[in-house]
Amino acid sequence: MNAFIVLVSLTSLLALSGCTKPSTGELDQALLLYRQNQLNEALPLFEQAVAKNQDNPAAHAWLAETYRRLGKKDEAVKMAGRAIVLDPCHSFAHTVLADACNPMYGIWEGAHSDSTWVHLQKAVACDSTDGNAWLSIWSEAIRRGELSMVKPALRSVAKTGFLTKAALAYGRWMLQHLPEQALLVTNGDMDTYPALALQEAEGFRTDVAVVNRSLLNTTWYARFIRDHNNLSLPFPDSQLDSLGAFKDPQGNLVTVSDQILKAWLQQKVNGDFSRPIAFSVTVDPGFTNAIKAHLQMAGPFMLWQPSPAAATPDTAMLRMNLADVNADNFAGPLVSSQDRSPVRRVYTKEIVKNVTATALTYSDLLIKSGRFSEAQNYLNWAEEFEKKTELGPAFKEQIAALKEAARRGSEHGRR
Repeated sequence: MNAFIVLVSLTSLLALSGCTKPSTGELDQALLLYRQNQLNEALPLFEQAVAKNQDNPAAHAWLAETYRRLGKKDEAVKMAGRAIVLDPCHSFAHTVLADACNPMYGIWEGAHSDSTWVHLQKAVACDSTDGNAWLSIWSEAIRRGELSMVKPALRSVAKTGFLTKAALAYGRWMLQHLPEQALLVTNGDMDTYPALALQEAEGFRTDVAVVNRSLLNTTWYARFIRDHNNLSLPFPDSQLDSLGAFKDPQGNLVTVSDQILKAWLQQKVNGDFSRPIAFSVTVDPGFTNAIKAHLQMAGPFMLWQPSPAAATPDTAMLRMNLADVNADNFAGPLVSSQDRSPVRRVYTKEIVKNVTATALTYSDLLIKSGRFSEAQNYLNWAEEFEKKTELGPAFKEQIAALKEAARRGSEHGRR
């Protein structure tokens, strides 16, 4: 599909529609629902908003994005095209078209990677502050081999403010005390992009190879991290393309990513892989549960150890990671107002729980070792930390229970 066919063929459609007095009521209501990831509820309101605001490209773009996220790609392309007829340099609409045409995001007869690339380039040319477009450019640049665009895309994601202070604070916390030259396995967007942006924009912990578990299912990404991070893959290049997902004898799906990660761990056992391997605590337990006995909890990450006996929590690392937390840096939203992903908006705030959970894990260990006063201090800290975060108190009952255990332990010790 030619990248510009969508833009030209829809011009006549606009001429058939009339214009009415602008109204933002439905649009505001639709956006409220959209940002709560209630897309089916938002859809009819977006449609009403477009009907009442036929000269408003933003209304068309929001409706197009909602269609796209609901899997209605034909409708999404049609509506984004209308937005571009109204405003040929509408960055949002170009990004919708890029994502709709992206073969990575599902099978669709109109998918075409060249269309994706053209519209993404147009999006940032029209608005260089659109972090949504830059984020898509990062992965597309890797996939297409347009490597000159990879670093500028990450720098732009950081520069535009797309990543908030709290999101960057979490990324910094995650990277800070990893072992030298570690391989860090992450799970999704907001445990990956802030870390990568810090490495590129600030030169922070560039020795760490940040590997996204989801993207590792694609051979183009596997080759990129191999070459970019000087990270040896456990399979030769000739075998990489033949890897595919399969079900094990128990019926569990084993993805390409799982196969690569398991092969790396086997190399660690054999002494053939020199980098320490750490898993962010955000990684799906569906993978880490199978190797839980070998994972040493260290706060924001779990460090793989060859011996299960060595995988007890690293109290020194827990304490060190907590000591570096400035609660003020975690205050405020974890997702910026410019981020158009309703999924990130709804779920990313949960990530801050991992900081409090680290404090509770350490407090519990202190209680068990009879250091009740220290435990009380960390529990008080956790209580105050939660008050400052966007999520708010999430461990109120657990904190209270541990405080009571520390109190009882302290009283028992004085008898």
